[in-house]
Amino acid sequence: MTSDSGSTRQDTDYTRDIQEALHALHQLQQTPRLVTSPDELETLEREIRQCTDRLGSLLVGHHLQRALDSAALPAEQEQLVRQWPKPLKNDGRVKVGIRTAQGHTVPVWVTYYRRKGQRRVGKRDAGVYAGLVLLGIYDRCPPALAAEVSLLAAMLGSLDEAQAVLADRGIALDTKTVRLIAYRYAARARLEQQSNKAVFEDTVAGRRVVISSDGGRLRLRETKRGPKTKKGRQRYTGAWREPKVLIIYVVDAEGKREARFAPVIDATLQGPETPRTGGGPAQRLECKSAHTVAHPAASLAVTGRSGAGHCSGAGALPRAQ
Repeated sequence: MTSDSGSTRQDTDYTRDIQEALHALHQLQQTPRLVTSPDELETLEREIRQCTDRLGSLLVGHHLQRALDSAALPAEQEQLVRQWPKPLKNDGRVKVGIRTAQGHTVPVWVTYYRRKGQRRVGKRDAGVYAGLVLLGIYDRCPPALAAEVSLLAAMLGSLDEAQAVLADRGIALDTKTVRLIAYRYAARARLEQQSNKAVFEDTVAGRRVVISSDGGRLRLRETKRGPKTKKGRQRYTGAWREPKVLIIYVVDAEGKREARFAPVIDATLQGPETPRTGGGPAQRLECKSAHTVAHPAASLAVTGRSGAGHCSGAGALPRAQ
């Protein structure tokens, strides 16, 4: 545990470090550097970026510590702990390093809650940093960094490529950490989607909406029970699955997609026979309030096998003539 004086000292350290970072930037402004080659310009850009990244990370840590020390957070933490599946007890405040989107790790003091019962010697029982969870920080990554890591992991060809791109930006993560962050971020996003609590900021009321569905076939490697191979590898089966994708977007009077409306994309690997029971994207977007709804390949997208699970109720929507 740490005392109040420890928290104040930590706050003061942030203030001093922020002033040092600001002073370094001020020095770069006051003493312009004459660059005469591409290499010198690249060096200058990297130096400026390192200074701004450090300042941004320190500011994130400063505001994060203030949020964790606020008077309103303890009550929310206690409420979260009471709702936790396993009984937890307050184990005091500990120092935790938080990775920032700028590539630096900043220390914060946060209350740690562990499972009740006698602690094993030399081992730490599973627990939770309730304050970090309330702020959306998982795996010691703020939401912005977790979203960026997950995006690169999904967009690029491999986790190694994602790790290399992050390293070029100054974010040092190994491949295992990239995989862990991306997989857990995807699991949380899926839970949020299944809970039907996602809120769409934009509306389709009075607009021209297009609902489209497509699919195909792919094979997934599924672990097979039984002894391993002679080389010690786990046996598997290549099971066929039918991915189905639903996309909803808005077009203008000329049929061109509106860039201001972010398309809503949903997908499943459960096959065309799996219905999406209530609360689907079409229902939550309230497509019935749209001016016109177009269903490309209507016989498939609305009533056929490929779209029956996603577009339930879409057939009752007004169609373009």
